[in-house]
Amino acid sequence: MRRRRKLLLGLALTPLMAALIVAVFLTFTWGYTTGRLELAKREGIYPTAEEGMRVHIARHWRGIERVEIEYAGPNEKDGSDPHVWFVMAKVWAARRGDLTPVGGRGYDSAGSFFLRVQEGWVHVSEGSFPEFVGFGMKLFDID
Repeated sequence: MRRRRKLLLGLALTPLMAALIVAVFLTFTWGYTTGRLELAKREGIYPTAEEGMRVHIARHWRGIERVEIEYAGPNEKDGSDPHVWFVMAKVWAARRGDLTPVGGRGYDSAGSFFLRVQEGWVHVSEGSFPEFVGFGMKLFDID
């Protein structure tokens, strides 16, 4: 009898635990997504991802001679996340913002993520998990 009670209790708690895990995940995802987007908007909203990349480069390189955008488009090859873009550029400059000289090629390669929001495009660094933020944007229909 005692064993049967434990089994029934376990069967009853399993869906509750699953629901709790889902609720925690959704709450975390919504909070992280909206919080990260707000921080990104405070850093700047740009009319295009390319313009955002040019501003990003201007902040992180010194003595810029030329910038060439090599790619600006959806991060997913199949275009399934059109609001998550990756922008790649070549930067001809004297040095990086940390005063490191640009290497022997004469240019640096730069790449960064930009997310489409209602007001334009915002920069989200790779360390802030832009693809996860994009997932949250899609999940909760946030722009």
